[in-house]
Amino acid sequence: MDTYDDAAYDRFCAGLVNAGFEPTRVEGRPCWAGPSRPSLRTLTQATRMRIEVYPGWPLRYAHVIVAGLRTDHAADDVICLWAEDDPAQIEGRDLEGLWDRLDQWAATAAAGFRAADRALDAYRLYATQSTTYRGELPFRTLIDGGTGGYTAEVYGTMQGTTLLIEQGNRPDPRTLGRPILEGAFYLCADRIDPPRTFDELRDALTRRQRKNLRRGLATRSETDFTKPSGGHDFVVLAWPRHDDDYDAVVLGFAGSGDALHSAAMAATANDPTALRRRAGPDAEMLAPKVVLVAGAGSVGGHLAVALASSGVGTVRLHDSDHLSSTNLVRHVGTRHFVGYRKTHGVSVIVEQHAPWTRVTCHDNLPYGPAELTAAVGGVDLVIDCTGVLPMTAALADICRRQHVPLIVGALFHHGAMARVQRQSGEDTPIASRPDDPRYHALPPDEQSSDTAGFLELGCTAPVNNAPPGAVLVTASDLAAAAIDELTHRRERPDERITVLRPMDAPFDRTGTFDPIDAEPSECP
Repeated sequence: MDTYDDAAYDRFCAGLVNAGFEPTRVEGRPCWAGPSRPSLRTLTQATRMRIEVYPGWPLRYAHVIVAGLRTDHAADDVICLWAEDDPAQIEGRDLEGLWDRLDQWAATAAAGFRAADRALDAYRLYATQSTTYRGELPFRTLIDGGTGGYTAEVYGTMQGTTLLIEQGNRPDPRTLGRPILEGAFYLCADRIDPPRTFDELRDALTRRQRKNLRRGLATRSETDFTKPSGGHDFVVLAWPRHDDDYDAVVLGFAGSGDALHSAAMAATANDPTALRRRAGPDAEMLAPKVVLVAGAGSVGGHLAVALASSGVGTVRLHDSDHLSSTNLVRHVGTRHFVGYRKTHGVSVIVEQHAPWTRVTCHDNLPYGPAELTAAVGGVDLVIDCTGVLPMTAALADICRRQHVPLIVGALFHHGAMARVQRQSGEDTPIASRPDDPRYHALPPDEQSSDTAGFLELGCTAPVNNAPPGAVLVTASDLAAAAIDELTHRRERPDERITVLRPMDAPFDRTGTFDPIDAEPSECP
C-alpha cells in the first residue's frame, strides 16, 4: 500500500491484527475483516465489519463498512465518519482515533441525528444510485410554488450528463436540438426519512400524488433513461429538512411495468436563491448598490463579474471598444462575442454568473466636465479601469466635486505592479498624492524596458503585455476595495501597490505596499 505515512500504516495494520482482523482485498484496495464494534450492536445485527484503506491514507481515512446497516450518515453500508474535505480525518491514522470516532458516531446514530445534521445527499441512501447522471432544478422556486402535498409538472433536457429540470412552457425539441423528458415534482408537508427504495418514496406521497405517479408510470414505454417514454421519465420528491431548508431526491426511470427500474442521482439547485447563497455574506447589503465601471477590458470585465457575483444589484459599463480574438487571452469574454462591444460580452457573462444583477451598457465616458458630471450622477461608486491617465484625472476631479466615491485600478510595467487607489470621504485627493511623501511613487518606465509592449496589426500604440495572472490580481484587489467601500467598512488603506515582479528598491521583492509602509507585506 502506497501511503503518505508508512510507519503509521504499519502500526495501524498491527492494531487491526491485534483486534482480531484479517487482511484481504476489495477491488484492489487493502481491506481488513473482523468483529463489529460493541457500540454498533444497537444499530445492526451484523457481528462482522470491514475496514477498507483508500488511496491517500491517512489524508483520507479508512472507511468502515457494515453490511445491512440502515441509518443516517451511512450509505451502501459505508459509515460516514468524516466529510470528504474534513482535515480532521487524519486523526484516523491511529486506530484508537478511528475507534473513538466510530463510537461517537454510533452513540449519535442510536440517539438520533439532529435535523441539522441529517444527510444532505439523500440520493446516496437510495438502493440504486446513478453514477453517470445528476440533476439540476430550480429547487426553491418549486418549493415556494405550493404547500405540502403539492404536485408540479416539470420537464427536463439532458446537457451532457446533467438533467436540467425546468417548470413552465416547454421548448420545441426540434428548435432545441434535444429531446424533452417529462416528470413530476412532489412536495411533502412533513419531514421524512430519505427514501431508500421506490416503495418508500411512493409511501411518502399523498393519495393525489400517488395517483399522479401511477398514471405517469403507466403510460411509459420500454425505454432507457434520457429517452422520452411517453410518461414519467423522472420524478423529484422534496421534504422539509431543518428550519427553512429542504432535502430532495431525484429518480430517473428505465423500462416499464414490472420491468421498471429507478435510480437516484445527485441533485443540485440552480434557482437564484441557491446561487445567492454563494455570493457571500455582503450580498444583501450590495443588492441596492449601483456601480459604474469605466473600461470593460481585461481588468474591467473580470471586475464586473466579481462585483455582480458578490451581489451588486446594478453595474453600469462604459466602453466603446469591440472584442477581438486577440483580447480573449486575458478577457472574460469568449469567442462567441468577438466582433461585438466588450460591454455586451461582459453583460452576458454577468447574466450567466449573477442573474440578479442588472447590467447597462454605454459608450466611453465623456471628457467634458458637465457631461462627465451627469454620467456619474446617481451611482454609489465609480471604478476606473481604463488605464488612461487623462480619464483617471478627469474622474478624480469630478468625483471629488460631486462627493462620489472613486476607486482606480491599473497595471504598470507590463504587469510587474498593480495599484489600487480609493478617493472617498476624508481620503487624500488622488491629484494631491504625487506631492505627498506618505504615498509611494512608482518606479520609472525604464525599469521595464526589457519587457516592453509590442505592436500588432492595426495598433498605433504598444500593447501592454501584462500576463493574465496580473490582470486577475488587479481585478480581485479592485473588487475587494469596492466591497470594502460599498459596505462602509473602510478596513483598507486608500492606496495599495502590489508588486508581482521585483524591481528596484523599495519594490525589490513581491508583496503589497500601503501608504507610509517602509517594507512590503507578504502577498496573500
